[in-house]
This record gives sequence, C-alpha cells and structure tokens, in this order.
Amino acid sequence: MFLITLSIFISGCAEESGAEEVSSNTQPSAEEIVSSMQMGMDSLEDYSFTMYVNSTSRQQNPEVHEVIWKKPDLMKMTILSPDKDTEVIMASDGDFQWIYSSESRTVFKTEISDDFNDLKLFEPDVYAEFLNGIILNGKLPSLLGTENIDGKNAYVLELTPSEKNESLQWKSKIWVDRENWMLLRSEIYDNKENIYLEIEIRDIGIPDSEFEFKVPDGAQVKVLGSEDFKNETEKMTLEEAKQFIDFEILTPEYLPEGYEFNYSMVSSSKDTPYSTFVHSGFSIFAGQHYEKITLVYTKGNNEIRIIEGVSEKGLHEIQNFESEGEYIQVNNMNGTISPIFGGNMKALTWENEELEVTIVSSFDKAELLNIAKSFS
Repeated sequence: MFLITLSIFISGCAEESGAEEVSSNTQPSAEEIVSSMQMGMDSLEDYSFTMYVNSTSRQQNPEVHEVIWKKPDLMKMTILSPDKDTEVIMASDGDFQWIYSSESRTVFKTEISDDFNDLKLFEPDVYAEFLNGIILNGKLPSLLGTENIDGKNAYVLELTPSEKNESLQWKSKIWVDRENWMLLRSEIYDNKENIYLEIEIRDIGIPDSEFEFKVPDGAQVKVLGSEDFKNETEKMTLEEAKQFIDFEILTPEYLPEGYEFNYSMVSSSKDTPYSTFVHSGFSIFAGQHYEKITLVYTKGNNEIRIIEGVSEKGLHEIQNFESEGEYIQVNNMNGTISPIFGGNMKALTWENEELEVTIVSSFDKAELLNIAKSFS
C-alpha cells in the first residue's frame, strides 16, 4: 500500500538537535544497525502511530492517518480529510478485513481464511511494509551520527539507492532508537532535496477491543469473495468508451509509422470503488473522485498507451516519486518525463485545468514530444 504512493508528507511530534559525529570504534556499523532494526521489527507485539499526509501542490490541510496494529493481524487505520470532511476506515479484527469510505457509504468485507494471503484487502503490518518496502529496500546505509529525539538517544543514518537499484532515485534519512532499535523518525527526499515524507512511530500496548469494526449508520456492506479480487478491465472501442466517460477524450493526430488504435479501457471510482482502494494512491483513500481512460495503440507486439483522467493537481508528483524525471513544457503546459520499468520505457505526463494525460512507450524523448504536440 505504501508503494503507491505518493506525494505525501507524514509527521509526528519529535524534536531534534544537531547530529553529533560518532566514533567507529565504539558504535555499530550502519549495516549492523539496519540488521538490528529488522530483528527488532520481527519481535514487535504491537505499535501505534499518527501520520499527517499532505501534498504541497494542493495547498490543503493535511490528511490525518491514525494506525494501530497488534500481532499477528489485528489492525485499524482511520484516515481523515479535513478539507473534504471525508473518512476512510480500514480494519482487521482477526476474523474479517474491512474497508469503509464515507464518500461512497460502502463497506467492503472479506473473511480471513486459509487462503487469506491471496485475498487481502490490505497489508495489516503497516510498519513492516513501510520499513522494508520504502525505507530500506534497495538502499545503502551510512551512519551520520547521533541525535536526541524527544529525550531518546538515536542513531542517524542516510540511505541512498545502490547502483543495482538506480530506478529508486530518492534518498532518505532515518533516526533509530539506540535502546530498542525502533524507527523513531524518517525523512524521504525528492529530487530537489525537499522532504516528501516524514514519520514518527511509537509502540504501545493495545487491547483487542480497539480493532472491532462497527458498520456506520446508512452504509451498505459488500462481502467480497475470490471473484471480486479479479482485475479484468473490459476492452472496448473508442465509441463504446465515450458512453462511460464524462470528459472529452483527446486523441493524437500523429503516431509513429505503423501504429494503429487497438482498444480502450475505462475505469472509474463510481463503478468500481473497491478497485479504487486497491489500485490507487493515498489521495484515493481520502475519497477523491477517480476516472480515466486508457487508449492502446499497437504495431505488432509493441504498444503505445495513452492514459487520460480528470486532473488532480500534484498527481504527477506521486507518479514520479520513484524516479528523478525531467520537468519539460508540453503544449505550453508544465509536464514531466520519467523512466519507468527499470528505464526500459518512459512516461510523459502533463496536465491542464481539466485533464491529466500520460503517454507510456519505449520511444525516446523527442518522439514522445512529437506525439504529445499533436494533441489538439
């Protein structure tokens, strides 16, 4: 869930002082600290933390995410969006997993069974997912020093992508409790050295009653089975797709030689709200409307995909969170071009007041711009 992600800002209430240089003769190495963190994570029985999620480009009050977890699979997350007065609740009570959105007034429910690993609505252990999936994955640690965080002594580590993981372009800094190896604080930076994400985690004892889920008044409950986890999008003609889209579909006047329209696919949070939760980022969890069409042009086995959707300002920042990218002008509008899938393909994205458009292909920058400029 945390890899969707995301142009977000997560903060706690820790205070920090200047880092003090440590002696390699008396302190563990950065690799030993990371190993101790992972062993400490495995020994956790429960934890709790609060996140404040904000996109600087949207100029909105931050969303508030409150998370509690208890081994093995008890979990509850409440996500509040003050500007929209919306609420999302995700809960795992040992028997069922639940997701509720106040905007759709719908509760999704699935039973925790023997094949639960294949039918999860979400990953209950948010801390482990965050630590292994975002903070430590593919990163090389180096020890910067020590600091005092809210009265706790902490090691300060910088994490940078390894050469084998050059597609993971962001670097991060973490503060690790010297007593119990817990992650006290983390900062992740974008390609302009601005903080994208900040988090403080604290572990507490939590009674099982905290994980009980009560269906809100007026909400409908949909019990999910294995068939609901299939993500098969219907292929249709452009004329058929127009019946399901509220905005005007844009098509390019230029395509490289030999490429022809093959099919289109439509997805919308109105029609498939559960798919919205699973396949989209944090902004969707806060109840934002989601509607898009994908146009697929082919030449043999080669594809050009054009994705168009209702513009959500700042969304392209989330898409490019995993790569440096390059800011460019497309039809007198701000855009970005970024390598994806390990650099084998590129994504060119721009947006106006109504739509966000992304072209995905293996073509170089010049050819992508030729296609983009042909949009009327």
